Amino acid sequence: MWLVMSFATHTDVKIIHIWFSGWEYKRGTLHCNGLSLEELRLRLRQKYGHLGSPAFVYSSGILRENVKKYKDALQPLGGRGKLSYSLKANSNPHVVKELRDAGVTAATTVSGNEILMALKCGFLPGEIIFNGNGKQSWEVEMAVNRGVLLNIDSVFDAHRLVNISKRLGSRAKALLRLNPVINVQTHPYLVTALADSKFGIEMEQVEEVIKILSSAKMHCNKVTTSNLIELRGVHIHIGSAISDVDAYVEVAKAASKTLRHIQNSGWPGASTINLGGGLCIAQDIPDVSKDMCNGRGLESDLSENPKKSSDSSTATVNPPTPKELVGAVLPYLPEQAVLILEPGRSLVATAGVVMTEMIGVKRNGDKEFIVVDAAMTEIIRPALYGAVHQVSYVTGPLMQEPAEFDIVGPVCESGDFILQRCQLPRPPTSSSSSDLTERPGSSFVIWTTGAYCSSMSSNYNLRPHVVEVMVTSSKDFKVIRSPQSFDDLVMKYKPQYFSVSSSSLK
Repeated sequence: MWLVMSFATHTDVKIIHIWFSGWEYKRGTLHCNGLSLEELRLRLRQKYGHLGSPAFVYSSGILRENVKKYKDALQPLGGRGKLSYSLKANSNPHVVKELRDAGVTAATTVSGNEILMALKCGFLPGEIIFNGNGKQSWEVEMAVNRGVLLNIDSVFDAHRLVNISKRLGSRAKALLRLNPVINVQTHPYLVTALADSKFGIEMEQVEEVIKILSSAKMHCNKVTTSNLIELRGVHIHIGSAISDVDAYVEVAKAASKTLRHIQNSGWPGASTINLGGGLCIAQDIPDVSKDMCNGRGLESDLSENPKKSSDSSTATVNPPTPKELVGAVLPYLPEQAVLILEPGRSLVATAGVVMTEMIGVKRNGDKEFIVVDAAMTEIIRPALYGAVHQVSYVTGPLMQEPAEFDIVGPVCESGDFILQRCQLPRPPTSSSSSDLTERPGSSFVIWTTGAYCSSMSSNYNLRPHVVEVMVTSSKDFKVIRSPQSFDDLVMKYKPQYFSVSSSSLK
């Protein structure tokens, strides 16, 4: 199925051809895996009332398709190629389990609770990686006790791991997280391997860290037996939304050099090179306009690489594939090295949308706003680092001329916008009923929100976390997170502050 992408942009675009599955317009209405989102929207409204919108909607088919691309790419390595999912992208256990069932073999975590979630989702301790620049003692203790693989991020991190392992009398498994000082073209907030980054160990600090780890020995009856820390290899993560696999070649070279140094420093069996994740994605979205469904696609600009207003051109790219990434680094890996990739966003972003309903349309000065019930509490990325999430109708309004709008939420912040200067057919603005949500053109989907949206959502303005749904076929979907009620929001406050229950306020 060839699809068309349509979006608002200030820059020139290139035409490319992309095969995309899961999302499709049929008779003017968007479908997910064959299920009408208009039907889904009404069913959620019927079940949850006003808490039925907005809603996160995920396609199980696209999740599995994204995993398959990485598994196929790693196939030349056989058992030495491992795919680890970064839970911070989306930690909904149903999403994690779907990925695991599709073939993800490990889980990358950045907190103690993410370790517990990975265990709850069926990953064994030896299949879990614990990353982070500021691990707390209880988190390290749990990881060591359970046999989780830890990334050592700093000199103090090395000291803490040694001290905790000595106290527990347990051998810890670890990787060195290296900061190779490689600049990649992406948003500054997404770069993690610059000289002034808070992440990783500088090349000049590697020897100091190795000495700290080498000094820690296992003892039995006052006899030294082996290293207390089992150093297995190197981890490097240079950032997100990376569009050039050549950057990974430099990473592979730096990792291979450090791995040989580790092997020569007392850990001859070290073999792991973890290159992190970070591939950018295409915002491939179907177009409702039937006369445009002619096998062409328009390529989006890098949403995480916004240019300054004085820069009139934003480079557009055909995002690299996992196969291109693995093919680029393989020649630079040591023989028999174990390669770990740990993508997050490129596994889950395109599998999710936010479905949202229009509250109204207003004009201030020369600008028109479409106000929807989704907000920065569900999608913080535009406000946080200028990310672009395209917007489409669930059911397009018929025969309406396009106009320019800012799509904004109801949160009390000027930064609460979804998409600015968006070209869309004009939605309905008047009705005999006060509720516009039953009319075509009154609901939208916000694209590529499967990653870093639900997991970064908040209760600001006392807004509840919203309902989340997994669509498995044209007839089947399941609610994988119920919406929060007011009682859910306040249940952890001391009860003496409340004289009435929420039920009496209805």
